[in-house]
Amino acid sequence: MPRWLAIGTADGWDNPEKFREQMAATKNWRPDARTTITTVLHLGDGKLLAECHSPSQDAFDAWLEQKGWNIESITPIQQIAKTGSIWDGQKP
Repeated sequence: MPRWLAIGTADGWDNPEKFREQMAATKNWRPDARTTITTVLHLGDGKLLAECHSPSQDAFDAWLEQKGWNIESITPIQQIAKTGSIWDGQKP
């Protein structure tokens, strides 16, 4: 399934409770039946990274807009190496 990575910031994430509030429920990870947000990271420099698996970037765009985060870029993931496995990030 194609994947995308968003880079940006989210207001209030210096407070762990705000991060937890925004990300704890399953509904926050499954915008629809074919779209899954797999990872959201809050980095030490204040940036966020969010990874999405979806047939279309449109679903990820809509989810990010609904979150209200300040997104700097959304980039297709081309190649992935994770725990010794390597695969194409845009292959359906």
